[in-house]
Amino acid sequence: MNEYVGLKFVRDLQWQDVLSVWSKGEAHLPHWIEHYTKRGFKTWEDWRRSSTESLKPELLKWGLFEIEDNASIPTFYAGPFRAWRQKYYEQREIIPFSELANKPALQTDSNINEIIQNFPKDSILVGLRKDEKIIIVDGMHRCCALAVAAQKGIALDAKLSIALADFRDPLPSLGQANSPT
Repeated sequence: MNEYVGLKFVRDLQWQDVLSVWSKGEAHLPHWIEHYTKRGFKTWEDWRRSSTESLKPELLKWGLFEIEDNASIPTFYAGPFRAWRQKYYEQREIIPFSELANKPALQTDSNINEIIQNFPKDSILVGLRKDEKIIIVDGMHRCCALAVAAQKGIALDAKLSIALADFRDPLPSLGQANSPT
């Protein structure tokens, strides 16, 4: 678990630690609060537990890794989210961020361009490693922003880490088809 090319092991994590880091990054954001309450969830935790339960994340061995070179982010894969697949993946289950960065709709997306302009200096992604691929579960927009910025020759100064677990089962579909991306 501790050896991934381009990643430096920091420490072991439990799923609750991962969920806590994830919560600190987005639970307070108004657009996510509106998103989960419209879907009938009372709390961010209830919503995210519902969206990740098919992964059985509490049974996985998690580790925190420092990403040594942000240029590797475009080689990561966008997670198996229903809405993203429907809009951008062209019938594939997952797709590398380097390919997503070529999509005109993502190159001009206001959210992604806002992230490029105001990229967080210290950010933690959540992902799975399956079949030698790193698949993002949290951080889709940030990874798209990094891939689009790289394609445009824009250097973003950020220290990125990833909470990562090996995943051997078939990837389940995540999220709802009508979710905004």
